[in-house]
This record gives sequence, C-alpha cells and structure tokens, in this order.
Amino acid sequence: MKITIAALGAAMLACLISAASAVTSDETTNSPNALQPERSKLQAVIADVRKKGFDNATLTASLKAVLDDPAFAALSDEERHIAYFIYGGLLHDARNWVAAQGPIKTASEMPQAGAFDWDLRLANDFGLRDYPDAVAAATKLARTSPGKLSRYTDDGIFLLAREAGKLAPDVEDNFLEALHQAGWQPKNEFATADTLSLSLIRLRLAHGDTPGAKAAAAQLRDPASVLALSIDKRFDGVVRDDPAHFDVMKAYETSLADLKAKSALAPDKLDGVNTIAEQLIAMTRYDEALAMTTSALDRLKADPKAFSDAADKRNWTEDIHSRALFNLGRDDEGFAALAAGAAEKENGQVNVSQPINLADEYNLRDRPKDALNAVASLDLSNASDFGRMALQDARGCAYFSLGDTANLNKVLDYIRAHKRDGTQPYLNVMLFTGHLDDVAAEVIAELQDPAQRSDILGYLQDYAPDPHPTKRGAAMHEAWIAIRARPDVAAEIAKVGYINKYPLHLPTY
Repeated sequence: MKITIAALGAAMLACLISAASAVTSDETTNSPNALQPERSKLQAVIADVRKKGFDNATLTASLKAVLDDPAFAALSDEERHIAYFIYGGLLHDARNWVAAQGPIKTASEMPQAGAFDWDLRLANDFGLRDYPDAVAAATKLARTSPGKLSRYTDDGIFLLAREAGKLAPDVEDNFLEALHQAGWQPKNEFATADTLSLSLIRLRLAHGDTPGAKAAAAQLRDPASVLALSIDKRFDGVVRDDPAHFDVMKAYETSLADLKAKSALAPDKLDGVNTIAEQLIAMTRYDEALAMTTSALDRLKADPKAFSDAADKRNWTEDIHSRALFNLGRDDEGFAALAAGAAEKENGQVNVSQPINLADEYNLRDRPKDALNAVASLDLSNASDFGRMALQDARGCAYFSLGDTANLNKVLDYIRAHKRDGTQPYLNVMLFTGHLDDVAAEVIAELQDPAQRSDILGYLQDYAPDPHPTKRGAAMHEAWIAIRARPDVAAEIAKVGYINKYPLHLPTY
C-alpha cells in the first residue's frame, strides 16, 4: 500500500491534514509556541508526502525523529494520529512490516481512525502473515467499510476464513457474520462464497439459530457444499425441509449449466474454461473436460492473447488437461501437459503447484527419482503453510519408495508437527507410507472436530471407481476403505454422518 494521494484518497488526506494543522492550546510548557518546532516538522513531512516521487527513507527518518521527540506526546490527537498513520504506511511501503505493525496498530485504535487505518493494518498483517490480527482487521472493515475488502484477492479472503476457523469460535463467527452481512462475494464470477456459507450454517446451528441456518443454506449454489450438508447429521433438519435443493447430482447439473452460461458471456476468460472442465472431471465426464481444455490450448497456440487471463490461468489449464488425460489412461500425454504447466509462471512468480502435482503423479506410478527431480528446485521459503505440507508429501512418498529412511523420517517429523497446516497432504503421505494407525487416528480426530467434520466425511463417501488406477493408487484406496471399516472409525462415522454413494470422481486423500 503506497502512502500517496492516490492510495489515501484526496478527501481523506485533506481531512487529516486539516485536523493535524489544528493548533491546540495548553498551559505552561505545552503552549502552541513551545510545540511549534515539533508541529512544523510534522507539517513538513505531510507536505512532502503529498509530492510525487518522495524519498521513503528520508521521510521515514524525519518522521521517526518527530515521534521520538518528547514534545510529540503533547501534540493534538489528530496530529499524533496522522503521524502514526503515515509513519506506519511508509514502513509498510518499504516492506518493513515488523516495524510498521506498532504505529499502524496505534493509529487504527485511536478515536480518529477510519477505514484507511484498518485497510493499512490488514495489508500489513498479510505481509507479516499475522493472520489472527488480519481476521480482526478484516472483520472491522466488513462491518464498517466493506468496499475496502475489494482491494484483496478472493484467495486472501478465503485464506482468512480458514485461519479464522483455527481461532476461538466467536472470532470465526464474527468474521463470517460480518462478511455475510456485508454481502461479500468473490470477484471471480466463476466462484462462490459457499464454503464460507457452509461454516456460517454450522455456527448458526451451534447457536440455535435454525432459521438463520436454513436461510443461508437456501442460497447455496456450489454442489460440493450441497453434498457436505447432505452427509453430516448436524444438518438433517435443514436438508429434510428442502430435499429438492439438496439433490446432489441435480446440484451438479444445475451448477454446470450456470457455469457454461457465465463462460459464454465471458469468452475471453480462461478461468471459465478451467472451472467448467474441473466440474466435468468431478462428474467423471473426462472426454468433455479434455475437449474443452484441448480447444482452449489450441486457441492459445494460435493466438497467445486469445484469453485475457492466460498469464494467470494457463498453468491450471495444463493441470486440468493432464488430469483428464490421466483419467483416460493417456499417461504420457498427461505428464507432458503437467510439465508444460510447471513451466508456466504461477501468479507471476515461480510455479509451485504444478511441480508438486507432477511429483505426485510420478509417485503414484512408482517413479520416485522423477518425483524428486520435479520438485528439486523448490524450497518454498515464501510459500503458504499448505504449500510446504504438499511439498513434504511429495518428497516423503518418494523417499519411502527409494527406501531413504533418514529423509523420510525428517518428513514424517515435519508433517506430524504441522498437520493442521494441511490435513490432506498429511493423510496422503501417511497412507502412502503405510502408517495406517496414524491415518485412523486423524480421521477420528477430524470427525470429532466440528470445523473439520464435513471435509473428512466428504473423503469417506463411496465414489465412482478410478477408471485407470495405478497399482499404488489402488493399494492406497483399499487401505482407505479398510480404515473406514475399522470399528473405532465406523463407530465415529455413525455418530456424526452418513456414507452415501455418488457417481463422482474419486477424490485424492
């Protein structure tokens, strides 16, 4: 976030300057004359901030001198507020997020604080990865200035929702209710906020707000969320009152038609192609998914500018293309597509997702050296917590196949210590390496956790068989079904949910 007129808004900056320019009277040593040198220094900094191309380091040093002066405490609240705000903003702009946090928090908690303060606080929290405070800042913005949330990506908001789920129930509740009341929806026209609504429904039921839960459930459009409600006993009352809405396969067909209509209105969006193809794979319509991705990639070969979002989405088109090919038994072409995806940038940076997915496919086909080579260049020092878990999963499976016990044990130590960062990679590597008691224990723990229950129940359903299973994949699936049948696991499932059969693509554990 740049501290410029464009970022602050001319009206807001003028208001702050006007307030900061107000001369406060005081007795004895705190008279206006005694404070004039300090006030003049602050006014000079404010004047420089209004100029284009100011030197950040020079202004930061000048403003620090103002804040460190004992006379600063005697300035008006308005003056001190703008000083803290600009100082924190300058530090944030210099990516010195640690140093920026203190002045930003001070400014945002003063009576003079407004939407810009909390916006800056949220931006700095993302830089710090201080997600608990980011959830608090986003909740504040959603309640007071929801328009500010449009500055943040859909992935950023969904990340905060996941992080809120790790915090106290009232924190998650407040965050989701604030987003819901603000009417937040993803900017991506092919996405929904239904995963957030699913958590909101759960929390409303926990508070005894059945009418509120039913109202939120009636708005669900994502078929995966419809399925989640249908298999969890907590939602029986909601589902029974509107059985037509909770027909899972009908929900998939309705969603597919809706996505196709939206994509037709945005033919330049590769994201539309990707979303439809993903859903076709989920519905085991692999030939149709392949036809869509093939057509899109052919268009890009003919015209690299055929899709306006190709720079950000092509890597995923290749990824989805590969999955369609693998499910059709065309492994060599699948690997070629994944390799092509791995060669693309991801969000303008080094690609992380496709190399890991490529390693996973090699591991399933007992090619551990190729798997390690696929991720050899990744260190994920700046990756998400889940990304690091996914990398450990890929490497751990390869080490197991190679009999590299020393490196495998390091991976197992890491994923056991960080399993809350990615339960899916944790389950996968534990299944792959035969640690079935650990898998069973984790399944039971997730079934007992209200926030995780719906997700793990989703993995436990009966799905369409893998059309071209690898030997390794088949063994893992058999182990998974055996774990589901264990008396302790089966008893826990019976307490909280149902096992249904769906003609849908078998998910990866």
